[in-house]
Amino acid sequence: MQFRILAGVTAALAATAAFATDGFVMDHDMSLGHKKPPPLAILQLDQAKDATAKYLDVDKAVADGYVDIGLFIPNMGWHYMKESILDENFEWTKPELLVYADDPCGGKRKLVAIEYAVPFALSKRAPAGFVGRADEWDANQAFKLWTLHAWVYEFNPDGVFAPMNPRVP
Repeated sequence: MQFRILAGVTAALAATAAFATDGFVMDHDMSLGHKKPPPLAILQLDQAKDATAKYLDVDKAVADGYVDIGLFIPNMGWHYMKESILDENFEWTKPELLVYADDPCGGKRKLVAIEYAVPFALSKRAPAGFVGRADEWDANQAFKLWTLHAWVYEFNPDGVFAPMNPRVP
């Protein structure tokens, strides 16, 4: 049993180091309310990134049922939703939305974030998302959704869960 616990902690620390060397995990200004995810949340983020890597090509996302909903938000990007998985469940390897940024050179859109969504009608409060308390769920009144961004493809100096990313035009 102790070996399993040690192996889990070792894996979590290895994932933390892997993200840190990738420029993913950085200390965030706690005065701005941004919290660094704990090691187990970083493992979940790594799993989410692995599960969605096939969507780096926007055409594969569309082929798999993600639809461009025509929503562009500055400092976020273009939103593609897979409505068939929009429910009350938070599944970190199955984001309801993918967020893409335009390629400044005119190429295909670039995947910058994954986004989770839960309808207000199915959850009266923000869902229990990733392990820990670093999530920054947003109560989106326009769409009546709880939403959570995870900037796993584009570094966000404001934090991995911040709704906006100043690095995305």
